[in-house]
Amino acid sequence: MRIEVDGVQYADFAAASVVSRLDALSNTFAFEATSEEARPLPFLGGEACSVWVDGEKVLTGSIELVNVSGDKESHKIDIQGMDKTGDLLYSSIGSISDFRPPMTLKKAIERIISHLGASIFVVDLVSPDSFNSAEDLAAPEPGQNAFEFIEILARKRQVLLTSDEEGNVVITSSHGEVVGATLQHRVDDNSNNVLSYAVSYDSTGRFNAYKSMSQLNPTPLVLAGGTGVDAIVDQQSKIVVDQQIRAGRQFILVAESMYSSAEGEKRILWERNVRRARGRVYSATVHGHRNQTGNLWRINEVVLVADEYAGVEASMLVNSVTYGVDEDEGTYTALSLVEKNAYSIAAAEPQEVEEKMGDGLFG
Repeated sequence: MRIEVDGVQYADFAAASVVSRLDALSNTFAFEATSEEARPLPFLGGEACSVWVDGEKVLTGSIELVNVSGDKESHKIDIQGMDKTGDLLYSSIGSISDFRPPMTLKKAIERIISHLGASIFVVDLVSPDSFNSAEDLAAPEPGQNAFEFIEILARKRQVLLTSDEEGNVVITSSHGEVVGATLQHRVDDNSNNVLSYAVSYDSTGRFNAYKSMSQLNPTPLVLAGGTGVDAIVDQQSKIVVDQQIRAGRQFILVAESMYSSAEGEKRILWERNVRRARGRVYSATVHGHRNQTGNLWRINEVVLVADEYAGVEASMLVNSVTYGVDEDEGTYTALSLVEKNAYSIAAAEPQEVEEKMGDGLFG
């Protein structure tokens, strides 16, 4: 792994890592170096950079934090940063007046980026429906966090905001691309590639019944006529049930912005499936940075998990990837996986091929 700053490449770090997530906007990195010789620090923070793994660029951004410490015998440098989308995470929005529907999500995000003066492109891989007047695509409040605002719009369209190797904002979904890679951890099998594993079943954030409550934008509806006041102010979705959770646990979503009943139902289906997925997570660490196909392990790919110890035999979606190198451990990749239809409003129910989670050696 290496970091490139102003055309100069730096490698041979004592430790390094790059984290990429499907359910988070910005990718992050950290490098650690030690030396017995005192040398001038080449970084002061704020430098534009790119990060490379096995000769492939995986991140374009900037150094955000530099810590230096030491004594007369040794010196340590810690460098941390994130990709260009980090500007959206930390920036506040001023006054934007020309923010009116109809408008696509891509256009809305581009409008925010332009307002900030950032050099970030938006890549739309799914083309969700445009926002219309009845939904009330309201302008952000002055002082509102830029990412929080665009994330509300993304949730409204049940899509994910992540970033690519160039630091662009990527509008995507869990497209379910199946790759020929396997995480294998079978008893007494010499072909295993899993070094360590963990599986978590957490129901604390899950509910039996989900319901969305909102209202419509009254202005265009009143002008058009034919819609009563009660219908405008009382937009409720149908109740969506998670049968894996006992009755008596209910979640009412008061919508972040105005929804129709139909849009509210899509939003609450998304909420149920995301919460279900985040409550069932499988993690594994493997040697190296590439899978059996010869490609880097990547987020938003479906791989086969065959782990007898964890009791998992299923095709799962890669939700996060951490490329790492360490003086003691060598090169490794840590992966976190969720159910393959985790970020879809389609019902997350068992498929034709039986898949199992939670029936391992200690089950």
